[in-house]
Amino acid sequence: MLSKNEDNRVSYVEKAIISFSKIMSDNQKNMMDKFNRANKGEIFVLHFLILRNAEVLPSELSAALNSSTARISALLGALEKKGQIEREIDKNNRRNILVTITQAGRERVEAELNEIEGLMAQIFTEMGEADTAEFIRLTKLFSELSQKYVAIHQKDEHGFQNG
Repeated sequence: MLSKNEDNRVSYVEKAIISFSKIMSDNQKNMMDKFNRANKGEIFVLHFLILRNAEVLPSELSAALNSSTARISALLGALEKKGQIEREIDKNNRRNILVTITQAGRERVEAELNEIEGLMAQIFTEMGEADTAEFIRLTKLFSELSQKYVAIHQKDEHGFQNG
């Protein structure tokens, strides 16, 4: 039997999980709708290429973006037509195709990031300085605790001892 304090704790934890899940689900849906409308994942490919800053194989993109090779191939075809990537045969292994981002692709990612940053600036401005600082503090704490408990969970799954 739970004590009153434990019962209240469970109640607020359950309410928090439900509320957080709904917020994230709604937000994720809105973000995914925007990204789906915005060229069906092209920006994810371009962003990956910028982060990698090197030639990549389509199979690497497929693995990194958790997408089928057919889907990646279609994305690369569309991006190549727009002049945002280039595909070349690997001189060391002619069976491989190497993908690189072009200047036009870099400019597109920069424009997308600038748009996101502008939206964030509007949101934080409307939230105000105090709420924004509190949001950042709590988000950082949530992230740190998430990493901690994910690491513990992964250790448990692999047969390691906690703690």
